[in-house]
Amino acid sequence: MKKKIAVIGIGNVLLGDEGFGIRVVEELRKLKLPEKVEVYDGGTLGLQILNFLDNADFAIVVDAVRAGKEPGELSVFDIRDAKKKPMLSMHDLDLVKAVEIGGFAYSLPDKIIVVGVEPEKIEESFELSEKVKKAIPKAIELVFAIISSA
Repeated sequence: MKKKIAVIGIGNVLLGDEGFGIRVVEELRKLKLPEKVEVYDGGTLGLQILNFLDNADFAIVVDAVRAGKEPGELSVFDIRDAKKKPMLSMHDLDLVKAVEIGGFAYSLPDKIIVVGVEPEKIEESFELSEKVKKAIPKAIELVFAIISSA
């Protein structure tokens, strides 16, 4: 049986680097992905993002995260380990809390990997900063590597 893998980009394209996750999934949709992979634009949906995770065997979430790195640097971690890290989501109700809450009502995957970029600027803008824009191909490579190992 093939595993269903959900890849979800989250963020706000109106706030510069906060739109990183959305930009990555836009690029992923242009590529040939394995049949088992479903790509979603989660935007700023909050708890509704759990619908994309429901009944997936594995998930990858792409987002802007504050992890104390240099702008444009990527972080990869299991979302359930995020409580141990000094990481802040860029969203009102962060994904860590949503997964904690949603575990009671949804069939969530055991493994949810976050591919996060350290933002440089979160301000009104449709454009990503150059450092974050340059991280898109690296994030796509990471997503493919994670899919291959799932």
